Amino acid sequence: MSWRPLILAVAACAALLSCREPSGREDFIAGKGPFVFSADMTDTTRLYDFSFYTRLDGRPHLLSGVVDVPLDIAWTSPSGNVYAETVFLPLTDSSATFYSRQIRRDYRTDVLPVEAGVWEIAVSVPDSVDIPGLRGLGLVQHHKDR
Repeated sequence: MSWRPLILAVAACAALLSCREPSGREDFIAGKGPFVFSADMTDTTRLYDFSFYTRLDGRPHLLSGVVDVPLDIAWTSPSGNVYAETVFLPLTDSSATFYSRQIRRDYRTDVLPVEAGVWEIAVSVPDSVDIPGLRGLGLVQHHKDR
């Protein structure tokens, strides 16, 4: 009896089982903004989690007074409806070195979209706010079954 067909069958099963969609993605946009991300929420049987991350680089005396940053956020649905809000991203309790601060914060958890499809998330820092050493903004997206 040859083991070759059995080995090939096991390898094929392993390959098929390992070909799953990743449970999340990360996008980072360098610069001062605006930052425009897309969120694929076509599967309404899932819940979606979103987190922001960024990095501030600068001398300690420049970063010491930075506590949070306002973010103007506009969600645009696949049909064009816009939902807007302003949130404050806390910049304290972060991973920091002498000249740098890295921040990752939950933004929204267990989101169930009112409309299935690919949404656009546009984020900007108001012009009146100066965040020294802002390197850009990243969005982490995860999905999970309900």
